Amino acid sequence: MYALWPIAPQGRDWPDPIDQALSHRRSTINTVIRKAANGALPVAVTASVLAAGLTACGTAEQLSAAQKVTKAFDKVGDGKSAGFTLSVEATPEQVIAFTKATGEAADETSARALSGLSLSVAVAADKPLKEVDAFKTPKADEKKDLTLDKSVRVSYVLADRKGTPLLEYRQLDAKAYLHADVKSVLKLTGQDPSEVDTAAQDLPPELSSAKAVLNGKWVSFDLQELADEAKKTDGGKGDNPAAVPSVDPEAGNQLLNSLKDVFNRTVTFEDKGKKDGTEHIWMSAPARTAVDELYKAIKPLAGKFPQQFKNLPTEAPKDVPDTKVGVDLFLKDGAFSSATFDLAQLDRKAGPGVNLPVKLAFNQAAPNVQAPADAVKMTGEDLMKTFLTLAAGGAEDGTGPDDVPPATEAAPLTDAQLKELAGLGVPEAQARAFNKLGMSFEDIKSIAQEK
Repeated sequence: MYALWPIAPQGRDWPDPIDQALSHRRSTINTVIRKAANGALPVAVTASVLAAGLTACGTAEQLSAAQKVTKAFDKVGDGKSAGFTLSVEATPEQVIAFTKATGEAADETSARALSGLSLSVAVAADKPLKEVDAFKTPKADEKKDLTLDKSVRVSYVLADRKGTPLLEYRQLDAKAYLHADVKSVLKLTGQDPSEVDTAAQDLPPELSSAKAVLNGKWVSFDLQELADEAKKTDGGKGDNPAAVPSVDPEAGNQLLNSLKDVFNRTVTFEDKGKKDGTEHIWMSAPARTAVDELYKAIKPLAGKFPQQFKNLPTEAPKDVPDTKVGVDLFLKDGAFSSATFDLAQLDRKAGPGVNLPVKLAFNQAAPNVQAPADAVKMTGEDLMKTFLTLAAGGAEDGTGPDDVPPATEAAPLTDAQLKELAGLGVPEAQARAFNKLGMSFEDIKSIAQEK
């Protein structure tokens, strides 16, 4: 399946929009949102692989249902556009019941903020998506950067239950556009929206770009400029980046065959019939058995996939419930339409009657992505300063813009420190950029560990 999250220029990582938008309620809202993204989305997106694995066995009814799913997902890449929306379908009452059963109960404000929250992704290209270089899986030295591909247009929208956009990101013609409705975010999470005006007024002139973001204006930055700047910051290493080890095709085939074998033995498809032209298929598997078997299949081959499985745990997760879990798949005119998944299935603490449904909807005709008018242009340095300003201004310990690190030199980072930060997910170019803005090794390390 295609990687539809924004791909940052070389040496850059984009801040997690959900973390930034909902930092005040992080412990409650982020936990459930991440479970939704890590639960429903992969289950639905990999359904075609699961179905393909069933072609070697199964009843005629199951085989037919699996083939329908395979063909439905194959159609996603046939079109020139695609739109996905992941939404929390749970009511505020269901959110409270779920969090109460599985941990600390959410308050009413947090529950209302999470209920109906949605993340929409739209991508369009000048040719079928399966033919776009950035969406393929080429060798490491052939990998294309989606951000610099002018034939591809992408948008992301985080919205509340009424459809009000809280965060928007658009990418076209190698330029990026960002909009944040900070006041709506504060209001959604039970905070005072007037704090935005106060913070904006206190910003110095050199942070005008941060003020533009706080005032709800669109801002833009040139992705090619950022990529070129990253190369310079990295001492010219960007011209000859270290190649990511290529995956041995034979190892890839071994892994695929092992996974298919697991799916054959654990996953089932059941045709639930058709209503109003929409086909309903139930895909299920015994959770504990499936996870254990998948781990056994991956572990022997993990060493041949150093990038993909570098964070593979030393043993299979023990907290997976020993019950059957499943996802409802819906097909319209033979193409994938939507999938619904109850996250409560994944938590053994959630008892009978406790539900947290999420939904992944698909639309082949994605909205047309256009550049917003009157966007305030930002340089790479503006972007970094804005991020640091907003991060400091939204910190949970009450710190504000006055705590933004000064744009003065800090102690230069050593090679050992750069290596340690890279291990924490901070690329060398980004670490050097933070350092140049006055952040010490400990400052950067603290941010990396908080992510």
